[in-house]
Amino acid sequence: MLGAEFGPSTDLPEVVRRTIRRHLLLFSGETVVVGVSGGPDSLALLHLLLALSPDLEIGIRAAHLNHRLRGDESDGDAQFVERLCREWGVPLDLRALDVGAMAQAEGLGIEETARQARYRFLGETAADRGAAAVAVGHNADDQAETVLMHFLRGSGLAGARGMLPSVPLAGLDPAGERPLPPGLRLIRPLLFVPRAEILAYCRAQGLDPRFDRSNLDTTYFRNRLRHELLPFLEDFNPNLREGLGRSARVAAADYDYLRQCRDRAWEETVLEAAADCVAFDRERFAGLHLSLRRSLVREAMARLRHTLRD
Repeated sequence: MLGAEFGPSTDLPEVVRRTIRRHLLLFSGETVVVGVSGGPDSLALLHLLLALSPDLEIGIRAAHLNHRLRGDESDGDAQFVERLCREWGVPLDLRALDVGAMAQAEGLGIEETARQARYRFLGETAADRGAAAVAVGHNADDQAETVLMHFLRGSGLAGARGMLPSVPLAGLDPAGERPLPPGLRLIRPLLFVPRAEILAYCRAQGLDPRFDRSNLDTTYFRNRLRHELLPFLEDFNPNLREGLGRSARVAAADYDYLRQCRDRAWEETVLEAAADCVAFDRERFAGLHLSLRRSLVREAMARLRHTLRD
């Protein structure tokens, strides 16, 4: 099924076009930086946005971060992206970082360190180039994996939303030393497209993406979930991925409504909101529904300790 939001009869460029317009991902005159790893998702995303750019009236740039985690293969990815962008006439920003050394120095896992480094690089590149958004190739299968992963870790309604079509980029790297423009967005134009449709698009367009062998390494939590748990659960429900995506969209709408209620309760309940203290009116706070009390506490924590994640 192609694009659960749009139905099976819509082709991929039209799905992306309508996703961009429905979710207000890009506007006429803006420039978007596309994060290109060389894999099928990012390659298809760059190809699609280039094809749609005259109609959308947007500018396109590309950015690639060499994590230096796979030796010659990582260097080969960078060379592939550089050659491709040169052939397609796309301006490219290229950077290399020793993510393994960074993970050791910062005491973080490889996956988390790579995520932070990637978003920091993409955000700084977009800020330097005057871009309004960064586009990444997360797809519907990634969404299903994310929702399931959050469930296994014990998330609330916010985690049940999975990934959103558009989020402020600054919030994805709150500990970064360099503040990013508050209006800079991370967008996911392929979020409602199954991975199989992206691979089919690459074949149809003659695109030859790079293969990342680390995606098969089941010592990584997400890879094990992708290659072992999801196929097992699909024996019980063959439409599990589509169902998880639908649940994420329902949770996102519910969360948005709850956030509006929380904002009203914040205005009515908070006596003081300083850099080091949030004070509530005890009587009004106690009279709120438990869901709102929890939401207010989470908001206070986010304001006092903005570098916390999950």
